[in-house]
Amino acid sequence: MAHPRSHSLVLSGGVLALLLLTGCGTNAPAAPPQSTQSSTASSTPPEHAASAAPATDATTQQVAEATTTDTTGSDGVGVAGPTSEESASSEPGRESTPDTGATTGGSTSAADAGEDGGHRSTSVSQDSAVRKAQDYLAISGFSRSGLIHQLEYEGFTTQEATAAVDQLSTDYDEQAAKKADDYLSVMAFSRSGLIEQLQYDGFTPEQAAHGVDAAAPDYMAQAVKKGKEYLDISGFSRQSLIEQLTFDGFTPEQAEHGADANGL
Repeated sequence: MAHPRSHSLVLSGGVLALLLLTGCGTNAPAAPPQSTQSSTASSTPPEHAASAAPATDATTQQVAEATTTDTTGSDGVGVAGPTSEESASSEPGRESTPDTGATTGGSTSAADAGEDGGHRSTSVSQDSAVRKAQDYLAISGFSRSGLIHQLEYEGFTTQEATAAVDQLSTDYDEQAAKKADDYLSVMAFSRSGLIEQLQYDGFTPEQAAHGVDAAAPDYMAQAVKKGKEYLDISGFSRQSLIEQLTFDGFTPEQAEHGADANGL
């Protein structure tokens, strides 16, 4: 019986020794078990541990580097990729020529239209000036310069008025005679006084003299008419009236006749 008990003690002592070696069987708390990953990492050599990074990180880095290479210039600055039009224009041997045909044609057409419109506008205005000149010549006598001034007064330019007057075949000797008749119909004139009046209206001395002689008024009757005009607006003695008529260009005989005919 003694031998089995001692054998049991020996076994118990071996078990105790084993427990002591493994850190068990003491009052100290048991160390927490290490994870399988930690043991695996500790068993992996250091050079393999660095390469044990996830594959997704390396793939992402490669994609980023490839993208940077495509969109980054040699100086590290991002460069946008060329468009299809820029690629075509940058190909060797090919030049991008602007289509100026349509633009040039459009500009030319617009310029032609503007010129045509200007010609039409000038033509219409010129025709109007000609018609206006004809209207004036139909009702009164005009010298060349007098008719130009009248058209300018109506709003036509000097160029338009001059061109319109010169376009008409006007006999200014005839116009001078017509103007002389116009004046004689409203008031009395001596020959020299009427010539001076026609020259004032723009007729040349030759045209004015021709117009007065063509009208051929009775200057005796004109002296009587002129004397009456003066007596209607103011009182005159016989001598003062004769002097006034002489001053207006009548001859002494004509002036005396004018005073006598008016009762002086």
